[in-house]
Amino acid sequence: MNTLFERCFDPGGRIADKTELLASELACSPPPYYDGLRMVLLEGVKPVTRVRTPAGVVREMLMLGSNSFLNLNFHPGVREAARRAAERFGSGAGSPPLYAGQTELHEALEEKLARFCGTESALLFPSGYSGNLGVLSGLCRPGDTIFCDASNHASLFDGARLSAASLVPYPHLNARRLSRLLESCRTEGRMIVSDGVFSMEGSLAPVAELAQLKRRFDAFLMIDDAHGFWAVGERGRGTADLCGVRDEVDLHYGTFSKALGSVGGFACGRKCVIDYLRYYARSTFFSSALPASTVAEILESIRIAEEEPSHLENLKRNRDFFQKALTERGFDTLNSRSPILPVPVGDEEKLARFQMDLFDAGIFTNIGTTPAVRAKQCRLRLNVMATHTLEQLGDAAETITRLGRKYGIVP
Repeated sequence: MNTLFERCFDPGGRIADKTELLASELACSPPPYYDGLRMVLLEGVKPVTRVRTPAGVVREMLMLGSNSFLNLNFHPGVREAARRAAERFGSGAGSPPLYAGQTELHEALEEKLARFCGTESALLFPSGYSGNLGVLSGLCRPGDTIFCDASNHASLFDGARLSAASLVPYPHLNARRLSRLLESCRTEGRMIVSDGVFSMEGSLAPVAELAQLKRRFDAFLMIDDAHGFWAVGERGRGTADLCGVRDEVDLHYGTFSKALGSVGGFACGRKCVIDYLRYYARSTFFSSALPASTVAEILESIRIAEEEPSHLENLKRNRDFFQKALTERGFDTLNSRSPILPVPVGDEEKLARFQMDLFDAGIFTNIGTTPAVRAKQCRLRLNVMATHTLEQLGDAAETITRLGRKYGIVP
């Protein structure tokens, strides 16, 4: 039987019917994990964060649910950079970049990102999701073919559909199957697109194998390293760099909303590709630019990440410690190689009770289920930050283990 969110997505009937069905079901018999989706933060993300529950209870929780891996949000340099930029440029851009929205701060950030990725040029987007829509629909057309890892982020699938190109998903991480699909493809415009770090399991794409297939079949290779940049690889340069093929990727894509804890997306590549996207990526052409204060925060966050390597070192130390603590206690973390540590559960009811008990124990976690993954593959999703202490993570591992045994997730 389909889950509630699957049923309310199904086509058919009046447009309003599905909205009324969801409202009615959420009011009368919400899914067991519903309260976990309605927590309200009363302050910015810190290792221990004040949270208000749906019942109105305010409590401090160990934050294992944020993508802000380096957790630079409260770094004094970042806050000061935003303050100075706001005083100079005001609160918003008020225009797309090609009109009156591009400041010298935007220009400086694009230049820094191009150097970071080892490319000729870079382009900013107002959000990570919208950037993927803009890149794929901007570059691809009907008659082209996009080969997409089956576990890619939703924004990559949505961008591919928006382009009206043929969309061909290939089995997760299966380069051999992708090779056969490419071999049978008769279209000239071929793109391979993959996450670098997969957001629901923390695994890494086989980017070296994808680069080999790109060369063999004369395809365009795009890697979305939203969860990898500033978190994975030497100096946080991401999955392609870790695999030794950074220069063979045609388009590097990333966001500022993960490790750097800000907002926005970016694409890096050859100047001709980036200039093309300035005119054909509708999600930047028809959107106001990022506020200058946000751009200043990002510039300062990147400077800190580059000049203060202790942040990335702490993140790696914490990730390794926490993953080891969980696996030694019997949890399967799906061979994650990133700060994202999944704990498969496989039963939504059990997962919901597990998560709510963790909330009651003062641990804030996320879950992964429909539509992010199938209900039978549902999981707890634990994110480590550089600012956690080993004591906090050790205590969390003990609590997660105690509750995991309660629900039969570990022996």
